[in-house]
Amino acid sequence: YGMEYGFGAHDYPTSGVFQVEPKCCPGYIYRCTIPLGNINMTQSEVQTFMEHMASKYHGDTYHLISKNCNHFTDDVCMTLTGRSIPGWVNRLARL
Repeated sequence: YGMEYGFGAHDYPTSGVFQVEPKCCPGYIYRCTIPLGNINMTQSEVQTFMEHMASKYHGDTYHLISKNCNHFTDDVCMTLTGRSIPGWVNRLARL
């Protein structure tokens, strides 16, 4: 529906989930798109789902190794498609 979602850190116990225009996240350089599957949800259903996810990902709980933006993406993908993101995407967190 024309938006991308991400998860980032801040100092407050409120959601760290944000939405941006596709391929335009401020402070980051777009590298590639990795197709992971399709979902059959309305825009309203996607919004409700992301609000639920946002309640689980507060900015003050972000951790570079154990709860980063790639963990968020994997959680979203697993819930919506039953598929994980490729292992190499979050490899640095496992080193």
